[in-house]
Amino acid sequence: MTTQPLPRHSTFDATSDSPLAFDYDHVGLIPRRASTLSHRADARPEVQFGPVHLSVPLLGSPMPDVCGTDMCRALTRQGAMGILHRFQAIGEQVAEFSAAREGLSDPVAIGAAVGVTDDFRERFQALYAAGCRIVCIDTANGAHTQVAHAMDWIKSEAGDIFVVAGNVASGEAFTWLEERGADAIRVGIAGGSVCETRTETAVYVPTPYAVHLAAKVRRRALIIGDSGVRTPADLCKLLALGADLAMVGSALAGTKEAPGRVLMVDGKKFKIMRGAASFSVQQQAGRFDPAYVEGSETLAPYKGKVEDVIERYLAGLRSSMSYMDARDLATYCHNVDFVRLS
Repeated sequence: MTTQPLPRHSTFDATSDSPLAFDYDHVGLIPRRASTLSHRADARPEVQFGPVHLSVPLLGSPMPDVCGTDMCRALTRQGAMGILHRFQAIGEQVAEFSAAREGLSDPVAIGAAVGVTDDFRERFQALYAAGCRIVCIDTANGAHTQVAHAMDWIKSEAGDIFVVAGNVASGEAFTWLEERGADAIRVGIAGGSVCETRTETAVYVPTPYAVHLAAKVRRRALIIGDSGVRTPADLCKLLALGADLAMVGSALAGTKEAPGRVLMVDGKKFKIMRGAASFSVQQQAGRFDPAYVEGSETLAPYKGKVEDVIERYLAGLRSSMSYMDARDLATYCHNVDFVRLS
């Protein structure tokens, strides 16, 4: 049977009222009511993330230069959570996961990433046996049948697993993953500082706008705003738009607890930060001569301890919540209003 090709014409209509996507710098938050919070510490931005209660709605990205053992432990101690990256052998990842959990008051409060091809079944089984109950199916394009198949298999293997999937950048793709059982969904494509998807594929939606689209259709799954969070204000905007948590990479990459050694360049301290699809990360994952590169490699300024970064983000969020007379995130999202800046 011969399949007839689809007609080759664009569906874009430049004369229509196409939605205008907005980014972090395009919106501001407006307080419209008198606050009853005597101090910003009265605001409690807590969130239940599957089996874990987080006092800070922040996740460390499963990037090889962000979330290793020390980062996962540091984030857990601060009330946030890290997702251990998958760009290493199974035995190495399991060893890092076990080391990250050791001695913690809540050893479940660490997640780990798996892929959707090659050794992902063996990787998941080994991590599950080590105590992992929060797994992130780490892919660039979450709206893919491979993700659905992987999620089905994981859920059939273990009924007590909290599954994070993504990434997506539209309401339709969010719903597609939600209907297939994702418990939390990473929302945002090509907004990261070391992501080259935008320049290589033209696929790009600003993360705040993508979160807005997801929040309009969300019925059950948690929304994780992922990509481009540079400041506490960016975190505030994602949460105000409907995200339950934000995932950060570059904000943590230059800290003491990030993997890798400190480099000295022209008298200044840095750490390496690489995109998941960068040349050297693909080599690290076993592709010794990758034919396609969709991530860059750069130097992140050294920032000291993770504790200082988290405290800054938490202080900014609590202060923003106090402006909105919000003692919790649900009230914050309800009370906030927006203004277009450009």
